[in-house]
Amino acid sequence: MSTAISADRTPGRSRRRAALGGVAAAVLVLLPVTQLCGVQPAGASPSMQATGSSFASVAIQEWVGQSSTLFGLNINWQVSSSVVGLNNFGQNQVDFAASDIPYSAQQSTYYPSIPYQYLPDVAGGLAFMFNLNGNDGQRISSLNLNSSLVADIFLGKITKWNDSAIAALNPGLAGDLPGQTIIPVFRSDASGENYLLSDYLLHQDGATFSQAQRDFQSGSAGAPTATWPVPSASSTYNPATYPGWAAGSPVGQSGSDNAANYVSALSSVGSITYVETAFAKEHNFPVAALANASGASVLPTSVNVATAMEAAILHTDLTQDLTNVYTNPLANAYPLSAYSYLVTPCSPSLAVAKGTSCAADPNGAPSTFPSQKGQALGQFAAYLACAGQEKMALLGYSPLPPNLVIEDFDAIGRMNGGQQPPPPTPANCKNPYVDGETPLPGEPAITGQSGGGVTTTTGAPGGVSGSGGSVASGAGGSTSSGGSGTGANSSGSGSSGSGNGATAGLSAAQIAAGDVIVNGKVVHRLDVGGPNRFLRADALVAATRQVVTSSQAEYIGWSLLFLAVLLGPPLFAMNKKRRSTGGIEAPPEADVSAP
Repeated sequence: MSTAISADRTPGRSRRRAALGGVAAAVLVLLPVTQLCGVQPAGASPSMQATGSSFASVAIQEWVGQSSTLFGLNINWQVSSSVVGLNNFGQNQVDFAASDIPYSAQQSTYYPSIPYQYLPDVAGGLAFMFNLNGNDGQRISSLNLNSSLVADIFLGKITKWNDSAIAALNPGLAGDLPGQTIIPVFRSDASGENYLLSDYLLHQDGATFSQAQRDFQSGSAGAPTATWPVPSASSTYNPATYPGWAAGSPVGQSGSDNAANYVSALSSVGSITYVETAFAKEHNFPVAALANASGASVLPTSVNVATAMEAAILHTDLTQDLTNVYTNPLANAYPLSAYSYLVTPCSPSLAVAKGTSCAADPNGAPSTFPSQKGQALGQFAAYLACAGQEKMALLGYSPLPPNLVIEDFDAIGRMNGGQQPPPPTPANCKNPYVDGETPLPGEPAITGQSGGGVTTTTGAPGGVSGSGGSVASGAGGSTSSGGSGTGANSSGSGSSGSGNGATAGLSAAQIAAGDVIVNGKVVHRLDVGGPNRFLRADALVAATRQVVTSSQAEYIGWSLLFLAVLLGPPLFAMNKKRRSTGGIEAPPEADVSAP
């Protein structure tokens, strides 16, 4: 008898367990849905359109993907160029743009009719990616260039890889440089890369570049341009001066992707182009070391870019003056370094309330940018300024320093709907220069503000920087333990003091290895890479926790109430039936159709 009862109880238990399992499954399914919906209580995150800079595109694509996963942000990012980004924003065709050059450079056709601002998003080095085999048939992976060689190569004045000027700068390649034709790959579209390279060459060897502009009759001679100078149909340049152009060797490519793809092709041996370092990393191709003001040949690593950008001067609207970057005398400074920017709407009234201003308000009118978009864009900007910077060195960029993180936070507060974050700290901002994961070489100086120079904190590296003197007054000066200086550094960036946590006096190799000076001694920090990188999962956990808000709790509560109303009566009836049979369900009726 007991055997029959046991057999008869099994179907009832299975049905009850299935029902309870269905409830649990429904709850587990609905909880994530309500959490994602909770990011925007009124519905999904608003769709935003953005385009621009290929220089920063690898980083931006990373941020767009991560912010979509973590916060449900809906950003349609299209890679183009800085000038396209400026033009599209100027025509109100996108919600925000990405650009390496400002409107004041006068490289765009259209200009905004709405108030706007600039947000630095990442730093990077313009690298010379090359594809070259030696006389022994093996790929050459190490190459030294200087500003003179760069100008002569991309203006078509030097045409062979074994040219004496190249050989002189590369004694280690003696006899191995081939007599192959150089194929310079330039950007045929109007781009920030063209502007940056032309600005650099004008500062280094202005006479050569200006003369080529005049000979080619392309653009204003002596001014940087987003359009690379090529011989125009009406130009009467001397072919003997520019044999590369006479032979048709230079190749134009639109966009960094196309330029990098061209150089990396098997059929493109002998080619060289200029792209942000991330593109060379993506293709696993070498980049040239570039001679800096100290005479050292330096690669565009993250720390070398950050070191060079210490000498940058940022105007009050945060646009950059790279004059002192090109001539930064520090041994490990990569001279062709720059910041890239987001161009976003700005509310003049919010700016005034915070004691600041928008970059420009062409019509003197209030911002009409929807608050819902401002909230989403502010969340995106806050993410890229902090946790979004964590992988930048791995991708081929250099993270934002703490003072620019603060500026970005301030900019968020100038957008309609933007929720300005509290000041960045190691606890709330996982930017490697803020939380001390990476020693900070220095920060750029902002016009009218004290600051800049090398970090001289008394705590963990990457904290608050010492004051370098007022840039507005032209004083740069050295800093000591966070004090202000009035030295003769005209860049206003200052040199480091000897406070705890400083990187002053260290070699480029020591800085790159993570060494710092503590109490006058060189200390090697433990490796934060390798297996320890997985400890950084706290950044993802913290970001994920931000998804759960009070509005989401409301969604979860209503979902559970709905489940209770829907599934409560069947469960109650099942339980009542169970009690009436003493916990044993009646066996099923016999199947009368059975023979």
